[in-house]
Amino acid sequence: MYKQFAVESAPHNSCLHETQLTGQRNALFYAMVNKEDITFEQLLSSKEWADYFNSLSDTTNFEFNVYGETGAGRVITKENPFCNVINSAKLENLRCPAVCDELISGSLKTTEPVIFKCPAGILNFSFSIKRHEEKACVAGRGGFASYDDLREFLRLVKEKNLPHVPVTMPLSFIGEDRVKAVAQYAHLTLNRLLSSFDEKYRIEEKLLHTTALFDSHTFRMLSRNPELLCRYILDTLEYVFGKTTASFMALDRKGSTYNSVYSIGKYKEDLVGFQMSAKHPVIQEMLKTKMPMFPSASEELLAAYSLREIKSLYLFPIFIGDSLENMIVIFNKDFSREDLKIMNAFRDYVQLNLENQNLGFTINAIKKTDERLNYLADFSNSLLTVLSKEKLFNTLLEKALQLLNAEQGSLMLLDHDTSELVIEAKKGADEAVQTRMRLKKEESLAGRVLESGEPLLVEDIEKDPRVRRENRPHYKTKSFISIMIKIEDRVLGVLNVSDKIKGEAFNEEDLKLLQAVINNAAIAIERSLLYKQNEDLKQLSITDPLTGAYNRRYLNTRLLEEITRYNRYKHPFSFMMLDMDKFKEFNDTFGHIEGDKLIKALATIMEKSLRNVDIAARFGGDEFVAIFPQTTKADAIHITNRLKEKIDRALEQEASEMPLTISMGLTTYPDDASSIGELLEKTDQALYLAKRGGGNRVVYL
Repeated sequence: MYKQFAVESAPHNSCLHETQLTGQRNALFYAMVNKEDITFEQLLSSKEWADYFNSLSDTTNFEFNVYGETGAGRVITKENPFCNVINSAKLENLRCPAVCDELISGSLKTTEPVIFKCPAGILNFSFSIKRHEEKACVAGRGGFASYDDLREFLRLVKEKNLPHVPVTMPLSFIGEDRVKAVAQYAHLTLNRLLSSFDEKYRIEEKLLHTTALFDSHTFRMLSRNPELLCRYILDTLEYVFGKTTASFMALDRKGSTYNSVYSIGKYKEDLVGFQMSAKHPVIQEMLKTKMPMFPSASEELLAAYSLREIKSLYLFPIFIGDSLENMIVIFNKDFSREDLKIMNAFRDYVQLNLENQNLGFTINAIKKTDERLNYLADFSNSLLTVLSKEKLFNTLLEKALQLLNAEQGSLMLLDHDTSELVIEAKKGADEAVQTRMRLKKEESLAGRVLESGEPLLVEDIEKDPRVRRENRPHYKTKSFISIMIKIEDRVLGVLNVSDKIKGEAFNEEDLKLLQAVINNAAIAIERSLLYKQNEDLKQLSITDPLTGAYNRRYLNTRLLEEITRYNRYKHPFSFMMLDMDKFKEFNDTFGHIEGDKLIKALATIMEKSLRNVDIAARFGGDEFVAIFPQTTKADAIHITNRLKEKIDRALEQEASEMPLTISMGLTTYPDDASSIGELLEKTDQALYLAKRGGGNRVVYL
């Protein structure tokens, strides 16, 4: 028989149960730490465990029961209506709940979950959990595996004249695979919490020092209060981009609309109640591309909610797995390309932290959840969001020094081509050590670490037999740590830490903590290096080497995107082509070098003169083109004439010795063409007519 645990049930709130599960798991951990000396029964009878089992039950839709090794009774976190009907009738042939109790008792003798179907046809599982030498049993009761099982149960209800089954929601039938998945998830999670919390407690104090240095710790704390978390996200955004009108939107539990949870900025009062349908074409497009959107029909969208003072919006989606759960929406903001990169990185940072908060909320995330239990919490997550090499290296060094309460240090990367160590970041009073300085491996202690593959922990540089040298100038203490940074067999560099603030020597605990940090930081360093290489290659592939403007390859891609966007939203776009009149004569007179300078000057003029949404590219020679998205022919004529005036004035200064003019051809899709090829051909014809008419003019079809 089993002993009942008097667990206080937590209030049920289906809107919050998914966001509570990780928080409940954290609360459990602290509860176990603070109640290490109490009995297993007392621990399982605590409110923290009740909260966790209620959240687990809400997440998995299983009724969870906790049993002791002796005594009778059970604690139910969620009433099973079918079991209640049978228990109330006390049918001898079904022997409820005695049959379940007998089957559950067997799980105390096994290490794996036991899956069984009770005489009433309900699928169940049970498994044991253990703390020290004490055991308990956890049972999960689900539903019917198939329609046949339900039909047999209803036959029994009718035959035995049992009470009406109080079920109003649509029923879903669970198979054994899902029961096994839920059982494995609960079994692994609970046993892991119980068996490893002693070890995690020892790490927790130093982890708090680590995570306190990064905003990811703030994310974890604020996740218990969604409004504060939203405010933190938007306040951070405002800090980066200045005064901003923005909203943080969340998908409602029905999955039908995205509602504004919190807003900041000039029009925040107007944004109360702002929402978007989950079926809106813009939302559907983001679900497909997983990319931010700048809706072409933003004014119409906003007008529907009487937001007439707001003319534009950017939507930055936040995915949890494959589900678009949240959006950061920014209004009336003109982002430069650089701002968009920063905002995308910020969005990725928010998404990464929110995704980490939600790893344990679904059964599909079991594997990811278990992996995260072994990571050093948020330290690596915060580093992974930094893509700038210089910022990453300086941040890593600074936080490593803070973590160990040290004053001096350096981060060196290995140049595999020259086998030299390059100082990428440093902090300290030794002016002889400078950033970008190169050291030969054989001439430095850091090189010795690379050669041996082992970290160097030195308590006294003058007495350690591996070193035995006089203490270095500008260093207060004789102790230091040099540790290799690597991923698997790939050596990246060395991190050096010296001079504890209080003057004591470094110890093994310091080394272990630094090793844990470095193992995760190495991933961020390699990612940053690969990102830089990838960005450089990407830029080379889409830009013209002479002018830095986009090339024809990128032009073709954007034209295809604009045609695709027209097919979806029916907004026309315009296309312009220009070249300089008498450019060949200029080249023949002043030479190709001066001609190249003029071409580069023309590219700069176009970039400064066009709108942010327009795309300029070099087509070849002195020919340039521009795409005007969502622009009718009438608007495009105005833009083109204004652009010509600016270029004419600039050319008067750039080529004063031989005044030059430009000719321009203009077309609109789909008015003048039905394909990319036809669009290019028609625009070229318009440019030809402009040249044939004497040049220095705009011709449009």
